[in-house]
Amino acid sequence: MRFKVTILGVGGVGHVCAAEIAKSGYLTDLVLADISTEAAEKCAQKLRNKTAASIEVCRVDASDKGSVAAILEDVDVLLYAGIPEFNFTVMRACLDTRTHYIDMASASPDSLLKQLDWSSRFKQAGILGIMGLGCDPGFSNIAAKYAADQLDTVKSITILDGDNSDVDYEGFCAYFSPQTAIQECLAKPNYWTVEKGMQYYSSPFANKDEFEFPDPIGWLDCYVVEHEEAATLGKSIGKGCEYVEFRYALHPDFVNTLQVLSYLGLDRKEPIRVDNADVIPLNVVVTTMPKPAELAGKIHGYSCVGANVKGTKGDKNVELFVYTIANHDEIYQKSGFQATVWQTGVPPVVAIDMIAEGILKGTGCIPPEMIDPAPFLKRLKARGMDWYVMEKTSPMLKIIASS
Repeated sequence: MRFKVTILGVGGVGHVCAAEIAKSGYLTDLVLADISTEAAEKCAQKLRNKTAASIEVCRVDASDKGSVAAILEDVDVLLYAGIPEFNFTVMRACLDTRTHYIDMASASPDSLLKQLDWSSRFKQAGILGIMGLGCDPGFSNIAAKYAADQLDTVKSITILDGDNSDVDYEGFCAYFSPQTAIQECLAKPNYWTVEKGMQYYSSPFANKDEFEFPDPIGWLDCYVVEHEEAATLGKSIGKGCEYVEFRYALHPDFVNTLQVLSYLGLDRKEPIRVDNADVIPLNVVVTTMPKPAELAGKIHGYSCVGANVKGTKGDKNVELFVYTIANHDEIYQKSGFQATVWQTGVPPVVAIDMIAEGILKGTGCIPPEMIDPAPFLKRLKARGMDWYVMEKTSPMLKIIASS
């Protein structure tokens, strides 16, 4: 039986996805597509002697619907690993060709909600769209759902992303897409409440607090940052959930650099005139930064992503932290990738596994927490991405009315 997958965007995360999907016995055809094919060709050369599947490399412009649609004939699933700016163009191509669609991030929480509003179109085309299935968002959503399933009620959900590593690089860098990192950290941070829905702080780096991550990471300063999880988790999970937020552990040097970039206007996407050329300031900054894949083997420490869910079970208050943790050096020795891109690239491949096995069915557009967490997490562990549960409990205080 034929099963064909296209990966559009073969940067660091796309390369991880390709390496993982190539291990799958069900895969018969793999297309690696990018606007620049050099990295895709190198990836294909590495994988061709590791899989019986046919691997083809194509030049594709993700901003051009026709260019994307041209490579989707007989493709079962398209995994989009490019920048979120072109999500809607790629989705249109999948609608035209009736191809299942998965991406790993949205341009903003509002953009995610607009993507999910396309659900009726996807149902009419008979295809499934999964929005934001990387590590966070992605694994984080599914971890939150798994934790919520263990509880009778849910009070709050905090997604936590922390890293205690050092990097052998002198200069400003990000462990995942530099463009995305800069934009989401400098955007107004969002959170969700059951009374008012989506809310925003007035400025970035809001509401700093210290959180304790599992050993050997320990305590880190975490900031509320713009992210997709808060846009959907409260409504999707329900159970009385009152509050959802995403917190990112940021080093003071990283925060200071971003604040300077913002002050100088170097985070802007609108072109400015420099001598005789139009220049986009953000593109200039990103061009000076290393690509995340280039940091493989240079990062030393641990990366942890998880969902901290507070609620009740029976007569107890319960706090569950469902998380994954990875050592950058160990992941590099095992896979050749740094941990952050590896953690992002494995979860969407697990969804493809479940589609290929006929376990993940249905049509329309869904956030990751709508995937059944138990079979997903089982397959995630089988692909080497371990996950854990930390539990804290306390008795519920009963208020006795005075007579």
